[in-house]
Amino acid sequence: MIAETQPENSPPHLLEKWIDELPYQLLLLERVHLPEEFPFDYGPGSLEALEARLLEGDDYVQGSAKQAELVESATAYLGEVLLGVAGGEWGWHARPVNGLPGQPVVCPDPELELSPVAPMLLISYARRVRTGTAFAEELVRLRTAVAVRQEEIPGWQPVKDHRPHVDPRAVQPEEPVLSAWLAERREAHPAWAQDAFDGAWRWNFHPGTLDWLEAVVKRRFATVEEFDAARDESFVQGACWYLGEVIRRNKGAVWQYIPYAPAAEPGAPGSREHPWTEVPFVDQPDKRVGGAAILVECLRALLLEEEAAGGERNAGQLRLQDELFWFRASSYAHVGALLTRMGMVSREKVDTVLTGYAFAHAELSPHEVPGALESFGVAISAHADDVDDLEESYTGLLEEAAALTEGVVTITDVRLYGGEFGETLEFTRNGVLITHETEHYSSDYLDQLAIMEFIGHVDPDPGDDARRFHLVDFVHLRDGGYDNYYVFATPEQATVLEKELGLELR
Repeated sequence: MIAETQPENSPPHLLEKWIDELPYQLLLLERVHLPEEFPFDYGPGSLEALEARLLEGDDYVQGSAKQAELVESATAYLGEVLLGVAGGEWGWHARPVNGLPGQPVVCPDPELELSPVAPMLLISYARRVRTGTAFAEELVRLRTAVAVRQEEIPGWQPVKDHRPHVDPRAVQPEEPVLSAWLAERREAHPAWAQDAFDGAWRWNFHPGTLDWLEAVVKRRFATVEEFDAARDESFVQGACWYLGEVIRRNKGAVWQYIPYAPAAEPGAPGSREHPWTEVPFVDQPDKRVGGAAILVECLRALLLEEEAAGGERNAGQLRLQDELFWFRASSYAHVGALLTRMGMVSREKVDTVLTGYAFAHAELSPHEVPGALESFGVAISAHADDVDDLEESYTGLLEEAAALTEGVVTITDVRLYGGEFGETLEFTRNGVLITHETEHYSSDYLDQLAIMEFIGHVDPDPGDDARRFHLVDFVHLRDGGYDNYYVFATPEQATVLEKELGLELR
């Protein structure tokens, strides 16, 4: 913490201010200054694209405020990538530059014995020489220093100073208080929707439903005082849960809760003064610059702004859907990292998939997340659109499912017969004949309900393997058509996938 007696422009104060603004600068660069296809993965390869963007300058007039904003946010990203290679931490160089009282610098891991790197000066150099390789050359220099140190000390790795809200961190264990609250709200949701909103389809966890929630909250409470008086009642608690679930299911956030800790310092997490203590919130601790929100405060803010605007609606007024902006959806890279961490997929398998996928760090829609699980080889899909041949499709589905068991279950002799389109499905599981009735209205579409029922026959016997196939539920549009996905996982793995990817597995 900075002493109050320090001048506002002192290096420690300026460094602390810069570090506090890092999440904002990184988000600004990604959401405002860079195109959607930019590989925003903090990897060395992304610097070539960043340097190219800085050299374009067509829509950024030299010396303009917009250009300065781009350079500042690019400085944050460039510095974070360099820190990822050389370790170390942010520092501050006090020498004035361009009218500013100094600039942030990257201080590599002390064991490398390298001088600080000034990302802002590196950007200026890149724009002056215009080779498009200035960032790459600096990376080579840092990597060479790391390689030399690793030759001297085998196994050595540079250590990067961990920055909250910038670097991923571990998900906190779920508190019993939170678990009980979530279970209570989940069970009460149908009655909550029926009572408050006549149980309409609109409560399907799609982002668009937040407009309805916002309207009902404003209609129900005329003032902030009325809202505060009812914040512990079922309507407000149900609204908090619903808003949190929309964020969780669409952006892959997790529910978190910080219990009161008597030993916590005043103002620290766990203290009575800290706004996040003893209140359910959603967070993205395992993602770089992930979002976080206290749901009850999001709802309360609607009424605060309404009062400030005198009850009039204006174009720039806060909307609940705006909360989603601050959250980062899952990507193939994020899903792969999670599967590796849980031991479901090898690092080599993940690298192979990501290498073949051009947009590994692009954000996924909720219905695309199960597809990523299938790409990594831990799920299968049942095609919802028309198929060429019913029997062949059932055969392929069952054989793919059996392949995930790695020989524990074998499926052979698949046959569909009877009725106009085939009404009885027959197959042999580990030498035992299985029959299951199906229902088809044409020769083009699989019986999805039957698949939900017979896929359990491909589950390994409990004594052989704890994994089983879980049907994946995700946010659907009302008129959308989606394949059904089945994830092959242990109950413990399924719980983590649900919690961190915004899915529902059953």
